Amino acid sequence: MNATTVSRLTSFAPAAISVLAIEGPRTLEFISKCWQPNQGSSVLPTNRIRFGFTKATDNQPRFGCNESIVVCRTNHERVELHCHGGKQASEKILETLSSLGAMVIPWNQEPCLLARDPIEQEAMEDLVHANSIRSTAILLDQMRGALSRELKRIEQLNANGKLQEAVDCILQLRQRFAIGKHLIHPWSVVLAGPPNVGKSSLLNRMLGYDRAIVHEQAGTTRDSLMERTSFDGWPIDLTDGAGVRLASEASDPIEIAGIDLTLQKAREADCVLLMVDPFSGWTNSHDRIYQETQGKRILVRSKADLQKATSVPPSLLFDAQVETSVMTGEGILELQSAIVAALVPEAPDSGIAIPFRTRHIELLNRLIGL
Repeated sequence: MNATTVSRLTSFAPAAISVLAIEGPRTLEFISKCWQPNQGSSVLPTNRIRFGFTKATDNQPRFGCNESIVVCRTNHERVELHCHGGKQASEKILETLSSLGAMVIPWNQEPCLLARDPIEQEAMEDLVHANSIRSTAILLDQMRGALSRELKRIEQLNANGKLQEAVDCILQLRQRFAIGKHLIHPWSVVLAGPPNVGKSSLLNRMLGYDRAIVHEQAGTTRDSLMERTSFDGWPIDLTDGAGVRLASEASDPIEIAGIDLTLQKAREADCVLLMVDPFSGWTNSHDRIYQETQGKRILVRSKADLQKATSVPPSLLFDAQVETSVMTGEGILELQSAIVAALVPEAPDSGIAIPFRTRHIELLNRLIGL
């Protein structure tokens, strides 16, 4: 007799709802022991949503009662369970079903996933780890076959001798990988500048809560602090680091190590917010940061509520320049929009094919002989 298995299908990130699936010959038996409907018969017709709640079992007498669960029987031996999105609720259900005899399997071994097209399966795997609206929507499109269909179309173009059209499609897909590779690995944005320029205050303001310690004394931040968020639905890792000074100005080994780490993070970042305040203006430290970074740069003029217009060398190029004030909120939304515009110059349309793993680029490269 085949085993009855249960697995979690949805992301491990905090969410409103978690979805589990139980499948096998004893599915209905196990469901009847730990779930009962709000009203009416406990019979589960196929493809009908039933509302109910958990009940204690002989194996789990302390199993939380009256926890709302929505169930739907999708075929003869398969039932999906929709519960509270917190980790404890789904883990308790898995534990209870396991105690009854169900085999808990990793989500990526779930039968309906294994039966998918390889790219659709990869999208499903990554979807579990997506934690932003845009990432989820794009991965859902790929899970529904957007990229697989485009690859088949390219193969058909090749077969029909339309080589240039096929190459154009491939080059377009390769460009979209700049977005696809960040769906579950967020873009890195680093706040950089001299000490006491307002980096930690700006980080807190953009996050919407106090994450970094803020003090009027310069040099409060010694280590790098990273926090994950999203702007306009795109996943972003914001990093606040030590204030950068020239080597001749820093003598404390801890400060020097913090500065080196900040510069390393800035060099590796997808976008650097180079901050300048109206009191110190543009300094040699700014020159050092600018020279050591090669990616997207946004000039952030901080403390705009105290004094306007901080001048910078006119020869320097930035993707955007924004005046901000953490006290009044001036420029914060504009800065977030500027970050998104720098990282995602053109947001993809719904349903479009987007490569999201390095393997897909390798496949595309082979198609055009690279």
